[in-house]
Amino acid sequence: MTYTAYSPSLSSLWTPGGRPGVMDLRSRWRRLVLPALDGEVLDVGAGEGRSTGSLPGSARVTSLEPHPGSVRRLRRSAKGRRGARVVQARAEAMPLPDRSMDAAICCVTLCSVDDQDRALAEIHRVLRPGGRLVVFEHVAGPKGTWLRAGQKLVAPFSRATDRGCHPARDTEAALDRSALRIEQLVRIDAAGPWGLRIPHLAAVLGRVDR
Repeated sequence: MTYTAYSPSLSSLWTPGGRPGVMDLRSRWRRLVLPALDGEVLDVGAGEGRSTGSLPGSARVTSLEPHPGSVRRLRRSAKGRRGARVVQARAEAMPLPDRSMDAAICCVTLCSVDDQDRALAEIHRVLRPGGRLVVFEHVAGPKGTWLRAGQKLVAPFSRATDRGCHPARDTEAALDRSALRIEQLVRIDAAGPWGLRIPHLAAVLGRVDR
């Protein structure tokens, strides 16, 4: 399958008059972006499989997940969806053929991979020409801010207790370095605890073979 123009505009994620909560923003992104994907869809770091419910019923979903507990739950839920399969593997080493996917999803995944560049290179490899990667991630605050300093301070605890999550990852720079072409990218803050703002990034990238 070859995608043409990706119609949902990520600017629709903004809400006039305030910041959405983290979970509300994530749900809004899923409802806006994922219904536009179809064909062979790869959910990278699928976790509990929440993204699958927002995909069209015709999409054939491959859930890639490294953690055994999540893999077991994903395999149970995959039984109720036609064409669904679960692959236990890391994003940096996908046991999938070249050019086998029409679309890929990274929803709060690139914060926890060991090597963002390698993971994005693998996504590029498995996408077909014209395929798309959709991304929703919490990201590092601006350089030189107290927010970014605080993210770096809590990073060792977060990585140890939250499946390797690193809150100060400069994911935008990694996307820009990748072989994928950025088609849309927006930055938006979510409301966190104690009045904190949590920076997020949403993006659509395409594989364009020259």
